[in-house]
Amino acid sequence: MTTIWLLAAAIVLFGATHLLPSFPAARARVKARLGKAYLPLFIATSIATTVAVGWWWAHSPFIPLYDPPSWGPHVTFTLMLAAFVLFGIFLYSCRLKAKIRNPFAWVILLWGAGHLLANGDLATVTLAGGLMLVAALMLLLARRNDFRPDTAGDPALDIPAVLTGLILYLAMAAFHHLLIGAPILHYIGL
Repeated sequence: MTTIWLLAAAIVLFGATHLLPSFPAARARVKARLGKAYLPLFIATSIATTVAVGWWWAHSPFIPLYDPPSWGPHVTFTLMLAAFVLFGIFLYSCRLKAKIRNPFAWVILLWGAGHLLANGDLATVTLAGGLMLVAALMLLLARRNDFRPDTAGDPALDIPAVLTGLILYLAMAAFHHLLIGAPILHYIGL
């Protein structure tokens, strides 16, 4: 059970890092204090907390909580398509990103919902539920603070953003068994 608590702590650190941009005044103070080091440190912290979350999830014991529905993997596969397209949009300064305003939070919500439908173990519920809470807070705070991207976005980047998401989706579907250990194509009958 210790690893579940470490997973929860990693999720809290991930959340604190990713919620900072939702507090414009605090973000401005941190940026002013760190100067040019802000962005590299933010990226490094984001990567480190993401790796910590993945590490502790992978090393958590399998403790079943519920039996997922038989149709869960099919819905998850579809939700992940939308999540990866949104992730591609998140990666680009495109017009779609400006319209959606916070695609990263939607990626996390869709990912979490899908994985709660496909898995019923304590580690996955902790991971998906914790990250979904962070994403919901990101969306609420962005709405409260009227957060908008720094740019209106380039419409010429919309198609490359969507294509990037689709390519990443296909790659994850093909290599999920190697990266995560679950042969998802097998679960949906492919």
